[in-house]
Amino acid sequence: EGEEDEEEEEDEDAAAFAAEVRAEAEGVPYSELKAAKRRAAAGGGGGGGGGAEEAAAARAAEEKELAKMMMSRKKRRLYDRMQHGIQKKAVAADALRAKRASLEAAAASAKPPSGKAKGGGKSARRKA
Repeated sequence: EGEEDEEEEEDEDAAAFAAEVRAEAEGVPYSELKAAKRRAAAGGGGGGGGGAEEAAAARAAEEKELAKMMMSRKKRRLYDRMQHGIQKKAVAADALRAKRASLEAAAASAKPPSGKAKGGGKSARRKA
């Protein structure tokens, strides 16, 4: 039985190697192949269709990283600082949106719905 297990393991290794060689010939980046192996080992496809989107996102991230590596140190540092500022601004905007939503929810729950407005604003004074 021990020899059979070893032979099966060798067959699996050979099949995995052949798959890697085919993927390399097709031009698939190794990082995508590695991610696909991890997903398969983790429990399968699961989502059903999200793999193409993930692959495209991974490819875009890899291209971005390669372009960043080609930048000079000065440009790369400037780019990193710009991205940090953009990220910081997005976090602050999300916090403000959450705060606005909570305030609107609190105002809606505290104020009972009224039938008519009282008409004592600026427009009422202008007409008179």
